[in-house]
Amino acid sequence: MVVVSQFILIFTPRNEKSTVKRQHIIISKGTELVRVPLDCLMYVEADGNYSKIVTKDGRERLVLLQLGQVEDLIAEQIDEFEGEILRLGRKHIINLNYIHVIDIAKQVLVISDCEGSYHKLEASKDALVKLKSYVETW
Repeated sequence: MVVVSQFILIFTPRNEKSTVKRQHIIISKGTELVRVPLDCLMYVEADGNYSKIVTKDGRERLVLLQLGQVEDLIAEQIDEFEGEILRLGRKHIINLNYIHVIDIAKQVLVISDCEGSYHKLEASKDALVKLKSYVETW
């Protein structure tokens, strides 16, 4: 344990599992660090070699990582994505808590917090069929 000023920092070695449930994800690359509370993360979208992080306040942040790299970072930080964060096809990582509409026929997924943040995402029929089945049993 290290005491710094009024703050107590507790370090857990990397090989030991922490029993504290993580409440945020951290995406760090180069000189930039992005910290997003899990309950604010709506989705992450692939944008070429970058990824766009979208939060429920409507803000978007482009990070210098491909979607697969963001997925790996989330997986490292949150055990099994805590059952709330899911990769959807090749283009998205979504927070299941914000699924509002799954329209397989139109190939549209609507992510909304029902308080003003509303996003239409395009996805393949196959991905949406699997998502609908998963959500029905979740």
